[in-house]
This record gives sequence, C-alpha cells and structure tokens, in this order.
Amino acid sequence: MGKIFWALLKKELLEQWRTYRLLIAVVVFLILGISGPIITKLTPDLLSNLGQGITIILPPQTAKDALNSYLKNMLQLAPLAFILLAMGCVADERSRGTAVTTLTKPVPRAIFVLAKFCAYELTLILSITLSAASTYYYTSLLFSALPLGAFCILNLALLLLLSISLVFTILASTCFRNAIAAGGLAFVGTIALLLLPNFSSAITQALPSVLFNADRVSQLLAGSAALLDILKPLLIGTGLVAVLASLACFIFQQQEL
Repeated sequence: MGKIFWALLKKELLEQWRTYRLLIAVVVFLILGISGPIITKLTPDLLSNLGQGITIILPPQTAKDALNSYLKNMLQLAPLAFILLAMGCVADERSRGTAVTTLTKPVPRAIFVLAKFCAYELTLILSITLSAASTYYYTSLLFSALPLGAFCILNLALLLLLSISLVFTILASTCFRNAIAAGGLAFVGTIALLLLPNFSSAITQALPSVLFNADRVSQLLAGSAALLDILKPLLIGTGLVAVLASLACFIFQQQEL
C-alpha cells in the first residue's frame, strides 16, 4: 500500500512540474509575498503624487501595515489560485477516462485521492514558505523586523486555512465531472470559510480564519494572545482538513467512474 501511495505521489508531483502548476503556484505566492511590504512602503508617495489639488495624508506606515497587506493578499488571492490549479485534479481524470486506467490496476480509490491531496499540499507548503520568507525579509528591510513567533503562527494559520480550501476543492472535484462546477463550489465554500468568523458563535470563532481578525493580529504581535485562543483554531483546522479528506475518499469510493 505504501509503495502504491509513493508511486502515485511522485506521479502527481511530476505532473505538476510538467504542466507548470508548481511553478505557477510558487511565482504567484512570491508575488503576493513581495508586493505586500513594497506596496505599503510606496503607498504614501503614490497618494501624494495624485495631483489635481487632492491632498491625502497617511500616518507613517509600519511593519504591522506591511503584515496586514500581506495577510490581505494571501486571504483574498491565494485561495483562488489554488482553486484554479486543483479544481480539475479528479474531475478532469474522470471526464477523460484516465482515472479508470489508473484504478484498473491494484490502486485503492482512497490512495488515489490522498496522493493528489498530498501532492498539492506539498506545493502549498513550499509556496507559502517562500512567500512568508520574502515578506519577512522585505518588511525587515523596509520597516522593522516582525516578531518571529507571531509571524510563524499567522503563517501556520494561513497554511491551515489554505489547506482547508484545497481539500474542499478536491472534495468538490470528486463530486463533479466538470472542473468548472467543482471550482465554483470550492470558491463558495472558501468565501464562507473566510466570512464565518464575522459571526459571533462558538463554532465560527474556532475556525483558523478567526486569527486574522485585527484584534487577534494585534494581540499576537504584542505577545498578549492566550495560548488556548491560538491552539484551538489551529487544532480544529487540522481536524477539519482530516474530516474533509476522509469525506472526499468516501464519496469517491461510492461513485461510478
């Protein structure tokens, strides 16, 4: 079983390399990471040069403003990038008939789905690591160094949030033969995931996205956030990824190819 999984994982990673999905993910995340602090640094100068008698005065920009710009970019654009990359991972193979070819060999359907998820998860980990490193470097260069512990926690929360979006995309891709339909469902699910923490219920306040509220970010940067308030969303996010991955495997096992 392990050999089959590793063989499929290598196949998926090689396919991502050959179809430039890996390169696209890395480039998009690097752009998102670098642009946050740079745009934050340039915004006051850009606004002061608008002309036409318009005067806009901004307070001095800080490392926190650069971090907020980075988080905004990652929350708004990064999920969309991975939805577009992964929405056809199962649906396209079913519609083209290549899934049948693979599964006629002794390949369990659960391994087939998990190999795809793990391949995209590795791409996600690489992409977000490079994006976070570039943000931290340019923020330190242009402003001041961010608290490393708080920055790592926020990026871990980002990884979990994007992992939930990714596994939901793969779940949607197992439900439909059409990649566009799968992408649409994944997009709606991701929007809901981002908006739910705005509602003050015990469940929504336990999602990883709650850590990106302005008050939580300030507490993390100040080192005053309670350990339970940090661990609870991270653990629940990890559990949600596992549940959605298991559901995707279960649904795919029940379907006709």
